[in-house]
Amino acid sequence: MKTKVIFAFTVLLLAIAWQVEAQTINLPSPDFKKDMLGAFSPGDDLGITDKQKEELNEKNSGFLDSVVNIADGDESDDQKIAKITGLAKDQNSVFEDILGKDTVKKYRKKIKKQMGPLRRKYKLARFII
Repeated sequence: MKTKVIFAFTVLLLAIAWQVEAQTINLPSPDFKKDMLGAFSPGDDLGITDKQKEELNEKNSGFLDSVVNIADGDESDDQKIAKITGLAKDQNSVFEDILGKDTVKKYRKKIKKQMGPLRRKYKLARFII
C-alpha cells in the first residue's frame, strides 16, 4: 500500500514538473529562425513579384529576430507571450500591406500548413502566427 502511495506521489510530481516546463518560453534552438523562415517562405504559387518576396523575407527575418530577442529576455512568460502575440498582429498587418487582402489570406493559410510540424518542435511557434 505504501509503495502505491509513493508511486502515485512521484507520478504527480513528474506531471507537475512537466506542466511547468511545457509553459516556459525559452530561447529556441539556433535552427528556429531558419526553420521559421522556411515556413514563412512565400514560394512561387502565390503569384507575387520578386520585389514582394524580397520585402516579405526581409520583414519576416526582422520579425523573427524580435521574437528571439523577446524569448531571450528577462520578462515573465506571460509578458513574453503578450509581446510576441502583439508582434504577430503587427506582422499580419505587414503581410497585408505587402500582399493585399486577397493574397494575404492564401499566404497565411500556406504558412499555417507549413508550420504544422514546427509547432510541435518549437513551443514558441504557437504564438507567432
